[in-house]
Amino acid sequence: MRRLAITLSILLSSFATSAQSLLDTFEQSLAKLGAYKVCFTVNLDDSYTLIGEYVVEGTNFYVGITGSELYVADGVKYEVSVEKREVVIDSAESLGSDVLSNPAKAFARLKEQYNVEQTEVGGHAAVNLTAKSGEHSATVVADSSGKLPESIVYTEEGSSVKISFTSITGHKDSLPRFDRAKYAGYEVIDMR
Repeated sequence: MRRLAITLSILLSSFATSAQSLLDTFEQSLAKLGAYKVCFTVNLDDSYTLIGEYVVEGTNFYVGITGSELYVADGVKYEVSVEKREVVIDSAESLGSDVLSNPAKAFARLKEQYNVEQTEVGGHAAVNLTAKSGEHSATVVADSSGKLPESIVYTEEGSSVKISFTSITGHKDSLPRFDRAKYAGYEVIDMR
């Protein structure tokens, strides 16, 4: 019985290490691209779909998704709502931990905030993540190469959000930056 417990302990430890390793592989593959661009779709509970993109250059990034934009540069966050015609400026310290709130650190934060477990989805390597707080979970599925993410599904209180990465490529153009002139006439709320 003791031998079985030791064997199970070793196996579970090995699966956690493999899951951590997969997240590390994602980070390393993205870092090798230098600046990179990700095109994606967001599916909310299989009923509503949004299309967007994000561009990451170091810790600075831009996220554009139907009706809103997020610019982060040099520790400052600019959230633009086209519908409300407003710009909220705040410290980048207030960024969330999901891939659309902070794509520059998404996979590092997953490792910090979730318990990880290796699994497989549709024949692809995957990682099941359960928040250490226990409030929500996520599943990250690798692409066929096993080096980049194909999708992430966040689940909380019975609702799910699936982000499917339709392309991940190196980005040679300059990173989109917040430009006040582009948003002339918008209300500006500075929370810094």
